[in-house]
Amino acid sequence: MKKIVSKKELEKINIHPNKVLRFLRKLNWLFSVYLKPQHDAVLATRNGILAFNNKDKTTGRILSVYKNHEYDEMSDVVDFLKKKKLLSADKVNIVIDVGGYIGMSSTGFLVNDLFSKALSFEPSPENFRLLEKNIHLNALEDKMRAYNIALSDEKGSLEFELSEKNYGDNRVRESTSEGMYGEKNRSVIQIEANTFDAFLEENNDINQNDIKLLWMDIQGHEGRFIKGAKNFIKQHPKVPMAIEFWPYGIERSGMQKDEFVNMLKELYKTFYILGHYDTPHDISEISKYYDENPSGSDGLNILLMN
Repeated sequence: MKKIVSKKELEKINIHPNKVLRFLRKLNWLFSVYLKPQHDAVLATRNGILAFNNKDKTTGRILSVYKNHEYDEMSDVVDFLKKKKLLSADKVNIVIDVGGYIGMSSTGFLVNDLFSKALSFEPSPENFRLLEKNIHLNALEDKMRAYNIALSDEKGSLEFELSEKNYGDNRVRESTSEGMYGEKNRSVIQIEANTFDAFLEENNDINQNDIKLLWMDIQGHEGRFIKGAKNFIKQHPKVPMAIEFWPYGIERSGMQKDEFVNMLKELYKTFYILGHYDTPHDISEISKYYDENPSGSDGLNILLMN
């Protein structure tokens, strides 16, 4: 029988380790997790109990050393939305987790009572297996639904390239060029895709008015998702969207700067940089940030709002 970790126990986990503790945790991850034969490692984190592939060098190291995945950012976003009266504790609040990976964000939102329900979308079969396992490990079957599909701007089958080192960097393949990260050499599988608008039409038991946040990290495919979610965004303009704004990934997805920028201008008025909620930016400034974020550099996490 699995042991469910309480919220109070999760709150005791140190997610801001000092230099010495980081070093000790990294050694423990290296010898007790990563160098072991391949298996599902299981770890108590601030995001809940999480199972992950021990050979996932990026995620495994981060979870083992910092014991969380973007918990501060998630908590800050929720506090900000409450101040804006876009979230209410006495109502059903659904978060849409696009690119759910192994469920780190969704479980974190739910086990910490930041949202009451979650819908998580993950196209990778192996990551989806771990996502479903983590739903079970945290006893979230009644609060969370998982879907083994990609959300894009079209319905059908897509090519999906797999990263050998960072399993959270698997991506829909739109380019066969070499790429700055050797993407050309990645193995490719076929995955199923749908648009968010079509998904909602097909699943009309989901109350769209309960959706309060779109939370997304899909390695540059964000523009494709937004294009396939225009009806929802226009009909629910108060629902904010948190994305990783990564020009290199966006351009590699086949969407050029002008199309991406103009689409955001059509749908949103303002954006905030996550963690800096005292400084709103007019959506027109997105073009400047696009130019300042050189290809290949890390993405910028932003919150799109009306």
